Amino acid sequence: MRRIVWVLGLATGLWVGCGKTQGDPEVVVAPPEVREVLTERRMQKADAATKQVGDDCTEQGASACLSGVCLHVKPGRNEGYVCSRPCQSEQECPGDWRCAQVHPSSEGRLCIPRVKEA
Repeated sequence: MRRIVWVLGLATGLWVGCGKTQGDPEVVVAPPEVREVLTERRMQKADAATKQVGDDCTEQGASACLSGVCLHVKPGRNEGYVCSRPCQSEQECPGDWRCAQVHPSSEGRLCIPRVKEA
């Protein structure tokens, strides 16, 4: 009987000990005028794919690209979307683009624009 009481006391002590501690940080929420609501970017579907590698696909996304690949290559959420295509070598990409591994799979190489130095 003593053993059961001791086990229950130990288990209760562990359970009570779990939870918020003094070291836990406070959650701070920015005021509404500072917060920006992030939502998923949804593009309109193109009637037909007509765009080549390097063409802007900001409005219709991959559905506008003949290759079915639209890359986001600039930091702004609403800018910098361009059509791309799978590649295995630099020769398959436009002159100012390169073939780069962008996904860890055998089909993960895409043509991407080179970074222009300022």
